[in-house]
Amino acid sequence: MKLIYFLSLLVLAASSSNVYADSSILRVVCTGDDVGAEVSVNGKFKGECPLDVKVPMGTLKLKVQKKVDAFNDRIFEQEIGVDYAVVKRVVVLLGAPQLNAEGQRVQSEQLKIAKTNEKQVDEKLKACTFCPEMVPIPGTDFEIGKYTVTFDEWDACVADGGCDGYVPAQEEIGRGLQPVINVSWNDAQNYIEWLSNKTGKTYRLPSEREWQIAARAGTTTQYYWGNELGSKNANCRGCDNDYAKKKYTTTQVGSYPPNPYGLYDMLGNVWEWTDGCREGDCAKLVLRGGSFEYEPEYLTARYREGIEATERINNLGFRLARTLP
Repeated sequence: MKLIYFLSLLVLAASSSNVYADSSILRVVCTGDDVGAEVSVNGKFKGECPLDVKVPMGTLKLKVQKKVDAFNDRIFEQEIGVDYAVVKRVVVLLGAPQLNAEGQRVQSEQLKIAKTNEKQVDEKLKACTFCPEMVPIPGTDFEIGKYTVTFDEWDACVADGGCDGYVPAQEEIGRGLQPVINVSWNDAQNYIEWLSNKTGKTYRLPSEREWQIAARAGTTTQYYWGNELGSKNANCRGCDNDYAKKKYTTTQVGSYPPNPYGLYDMLGNVWEWTDGCREGDCAKLVLRGGSFEYEPEYLTARYREGIEATERINNLGFRLARTLP
């Protein structure tokens, strides 16, 4: 009886130790930037790609992942069927960057901030019907316009005897909630002077640094909505992937999704004046953000243009800023 029990234990031990005996090899192949990505099989880390992994036959869950930055990873995931005693070769192509756990946490926080900002803006609007909506920027000492200044807001200045009585041409787009255009840097200063006197608050144009912080909204991607242009994320030449049919004009402010800080049209629609000087030459003031007439490469938060303060152009407007107490 003892002998039979002993032999049974030996058989069991042999079976346990031979789970991978005559097993298969999963050959994970990576090239280019994907080399060095972390390989996991059934949730367990196995090493870095390219890699040969000894696996049992059956269906396995393969995950290959490489960090882009603190908030984004590139990932390949696939269920792999492996036969008995074979070499199963899988060529891995990591996908576009997507938010990792930390990125999702930051995005969630940004959405909370945006909702808080919306509430604060609503409260401010009740106190001043003609004031452009302003949004406080997290972690800074300034707030910035939720939208670019509209024709409605400019016309309120003119009707009240401000803005030197200047009525900008509206082209064919109408006025109302369209962004005011054909306003120079000097014209913007006249509006700012009127609004500051009217409200007792000191408005101004944003500095380049403030504009960039507000435009990026804590993101590190090419655009604030991601690395790919996509479709219908902004108003630019080609942003809707319809080069042939689209008639390029401004759109009403707020027609496209906001950035994570709740700011609309930070990229596209109209160029925006800043207080920045072009390469140290303050005869030329810096514009940021691109416009409806420009291609996507001008929409990045890094791109700058510079023109004279007296220029009035049909794709150029402005957005306000204000230092917080």
